[in-house]
Amino acid sequence: MLWEFFVITLKIGAFAFGGGYAMITPLHYELVAHYGWLSEAEFSSAVAVGQITPGPLMIMVAFMGYKIAGLAGATLGTIGLFLPSALLVLVIARSYLRFKDAPIVQGAMRGVNLAVIGLLAAVVIDLGQGAVTGPLDGLIALAAFIAAGPLKLDPIVMLAGAGALGALRYLAFA
Repeated sequence: MLWEFFVITLKIGAFAFGGGYAMITPLHYELVAHYGWLSEAEFSSAVAVGQITPGPLMIMVAFMGYKIAGLAGATLGTIGLFLPSALLVLVIARSYLRFKDAPIVQGAMRGVNLAVIGLLAAVVIDLGQGAVTGPLDGLIALAAFIAAGPLKLDPIVMLAGAGALGALRYLAFA
C-alpha cells in the first residue's frame, strides 16, 4: 500500500497541472473511489486541514499519507507529489523562456488552462457533494458563490459570514 500510494502521488504530481486544487480530483479518485483507502469524510477533512494551514497541498497530502500508511506514507506521498514538478521546472525553465512566444507553446498553454478550469470545476462538485448535506448548506454555498463571483466581496468577510451562518446552523439544529 505504501509503494502504491507513492506511485499515485508521483503520477498525480507529474500530470496534474494547475496547482493544488487541480490535484484534488485525481487524489479523490485514487484514494477514495478507486482504492477506498480514505472515506469521503477523511478526504474532506484532509482538504479542510490543508486549507487552514500554510502550504495547503503539502499538509493535505501529508495528512492523507499519514492516514494511509503512517509517517512513511506522509513522507513518501509528499515527496512523490512534488518531485515531478521540481524536476520538470529544472529541465524546462530555460527552454520555456526561449520559446514562450511561439504560437504552438501559447496554444498548448491555453489548452492546459482550459483543462485546469475543468479540473477546478470537478473539485467544486466533488467537495460540494460531501459538504452540502441539506437545503441550508446549499443556500450558504450559493450565497458564498454569489459573494465571491458577481459581487466580488472580500474573501475574509465572505469566510467569516459563512462561518457565522454555519455556527448558527449548528446551534439551531444540534
